[in-house]
Amino acid sequence: MMKRILLLLAICAGTLTAAAQGSIKGKVLDKATDEPMPFVNIVVTKRNDTKMVKGGITDENGAFNLTGIPDGEYTLNISYVGYKELKRNLAITPEKRVHTYAALYIAEDAKLITEVTVTGQRSTVKLEVDRKSFDVTQDIANAGGSASEVLENIPSVEVDNDGNVSLRGNSSVEVWINGKASGLTADNRAQILQQLPAESIERIEVIDNPSAKFSAEGSAGIINIILKKERKAGYYGSLQAGANTRGGANLSGNINYNSSLFDAYLNLGFRHRNGKGGSMSRQEYLKTGIYQNYDGTSKNQGNNLFTRAGITWHATKKDDFTLSGMMMHGKFHNNNIMPYHYGTIGAPNDTYVMYRHNSGEGDMHMYYGEFNYRHSFTDRHYLDFVVNFNRWVSDNENYYRDSTYYFDDITPTTYSYQYRPMFIRNRAWEMKLDYENPITDKLKLQTGYQGRFSHENTPQESWLDQTSWEGRNAVEDRAYFNRFIYDLDVHALYLTLTYNFGKFGLMGGLRGEYWRVNTESYSWEQEHDPSLREPAFKKDYFQLFPSIFMSYQLTETQQLQLNYTRRLRRPWGGELNSFKNTQDASMVQFGNPELTPEYSHSFSLNYLKQWTAHSLLLSAYYRPTTDVIQRIRWQSSTDGVMYQTNRNVAKSQSTGLEMVLKNKFFRILDLTTTANAYYYKLNGFSYDIDGQTVTGEGNDNFTWNIRSMASIILPYDMTFQVTGSYRAKQVITQGYRKPNWGVEIGARKNFFNKALTIALNCRDVFNTRKWEIVTEGDGFKRHQKFWRNGRNVNLTVTWNFGNMKGKRQRQDNNMQNDDPAAGSGYGSGIED
Repeated sequence: MMKRILLLLAICAGTLTAAAQGSIKGKVLDKATDEPMPFVNIVVTKRNDTKMVKGGITDENGAFNLTGIPDGEYTLNISYVGYKELKRNLAITPEKRVHTYAALYIAEDAKLITEVTVTGQRSTVKLEVDRKSFDVTQDIANAGGSASEVLENIPSVEVDNDGNVSLRGNSSVEVWINGKASGLTADNRAQILQQLPAESIERIEVIDNPSAKFSAEGSAGIINIILKKERKAGYYGSLQAGANTRGGANLSGNINYNSSLFDAYLNLGFRHRNGKGGSMSRQEYLKTGIYQNYDGTSKNQGNNLFTRAGITWHATKKDDFTLSGMMMHGKFHNNNIMPYHYGTIGAPNDTYVMYRHNSGEGDMHMYYGEFNYRHSFTDRHYLDFVVNFNRWVSDNENYYRDSTYYFDDITPTTYSYQYRPMFIRNRAWEMKLDYENPITDKLKLQTGYQGRFSHENTPQESWLDQTSWEGRNAVEDRAYFNRFIYDLDVHALYLTLTYNFGKFGLMGGLRGEYWRVNTESYSWEQEHDPSLREPAFKKDYFQLFPSIFMSYQLTETQQLQLNYTRRLRRPWGGELNSFKNTQDASMVQFGNPELTPEYSHSFSLNYLKQWTAHSLLLSAYYRPTTDVIQRIRWQSSTDGVMYQTNRNVAKSQSTGLEMVLKNKFFRILDLTTTANAYYYKLNGFSYDIDGQTVTGEGNDNFTWNIRSMASIILPYDMTFQVTGSYRAKQVITQGYRKPNWGVEIGARKNFFNKALTIALNCRDVFNTRKWEIVTEGDGFKRHQKFWRNGRNVNLTVTWNFGNMKGKRQRQDNNMQNDDPAAGSGYGSGIED
């Protein structure tokens, strides 16, 4: 009996002790943008003492909850790299044991040194659980540039000479605008990114391991371009003008208006591009003993008009309706001269030379419209519906004029003329429904549906004249005609559950995708006589894509995360088109309609550590891939011509270690260093094509790249930046790419309290950004080099106007529509 009484007294004492403990919870926001701040350090200390009583970090929504705090007087300390420390004094008493802060704003760091104003910068890198966010507004090298040039300066992102984007050495990456595809596809995104003005971009998010909530497309992950859309009370905007030493120019303006009832914005930008590039090739056909060499130059010009607009109606405190759109119109002209030299390997002179003059012109139009409705039950409990439509139109006219001169003094010079127009008509619409519900403080549910329906219709034609350069007697080349039709419909359902217990967080998700592919390719005869058409190539698929995210809070400033997702890469339209393209006189290229998707298992282990003025993120990743799509090349045994196509050739493995290190020294120097070292292995393959066996030896390679940006905040509101990057040698199918490096510098000066800004930058200071590729296969060897633009100095002037200080007091839930980070993370285990 006595034991039971003592036990009861112990339980009562424990209950009273627990009841005597208090809690502190709240939400941390960026003072300049009203955005939630994840991974901010939260420390509770005794009043007038530095000893920590409780600590943790904010979750992906900027929220924290510290429990088990005894009665007493305390100081709440909030700190984050690049921001001023915020302190709040409070007391846990029997009368008030729960303290709740609806919004705790932290501001970017700004210091006074010897009575001269030195303005701090917004933190350029935010390290989050499943992504890294790069604020590109602070990168002076981007002034006057395009989205492609912005991406060139993002760590682990690579943009090749043709504008194709890759991440961690893998080209299977999705590129989004404001959390959605927004009309970008593998067929057109290189052109759109080269037209999209850099001044319209706020930040770039690199999501290397997306959860089941997001599309499974892109085995390397997602690159999300967030466009500027600030929210401050009243009206404000800016005008910008710039020019560069290549003869390019840009002019843009934007205006925003925000109130408690409406938000509206309008962007209008014009760019004139003027570029120059070149290429070199040395190719040997070992079976026939013939070589083919060329050294060519290229010039391109273009004008582009870019427009964005949107309006949000805050119908009630819980309901927002948004209409937004984006348009792009452009014209371009290019001019290339390419002399092809042919001869016998080892001979002192050429046998003959073919001079090819390639010129082209055309226009492009992109239209994107979106409707969004969002109902917020609470700040974190919402229903979001989005429907959008996009259309891509491109009319290209290409002219090829060849003259072939022979050195045997017998064979007369021959001439030929080719006119090859191509008309692209792509359209797609998408519907998405997302629901998120924090069922309890520890359990969160996310579920939704996404449907995307796309159609491509791309006819191309050709006219020939074998008698002159001018094409006076041109006739239609029926053998070249092709109409390619490609339909892709995707339906997806997803479900994720997030659970936090103590310092441990877990999120599990499952995404199911069903998609259907339909491709048709017509010759001239099939175009004009439907009875000759072969049945369309149709195939449907269903796959499940699980994801698991785990985190553990080691200390108040250290976190460990382990992630797994399954991803895929679907072949894009050009890779499926069986039409033989002879644009390159040294290589005939065609696609393969029977390509199947690549599938990858992506594993990632992350370690995040934060100090007062420094932060470090280490990421180890492993990605095995099956059915790898690669370009293969061979020389035909029948006509001696080099051919190139795509095949699901083999398996590959990519293993790497990535580092993002941010340091702040002496209050005026910000240094951001990123490095990525990875090992890539591609298994060997063997295919029977064109009556012969084409083989590729298995190859592997260790490669790495590093980028460092130093930003120095000088007196009198001036900033100086220098950025250096190096990419090591990289293996490719049947060869390798040589290393390259580059340096950018820039300076910026603000006047009249930031009302006027002048920026001067120089890209590729030492003119070193060139792509050099060596390939070798059965019967051939090839050495190629490509470059574009090179050194370029740009001057940009910006004038800001309107209410630049006012800030909206109302939290805008719609911000999450533009940011896929909203609701995508998992618990950080911040409670003690």
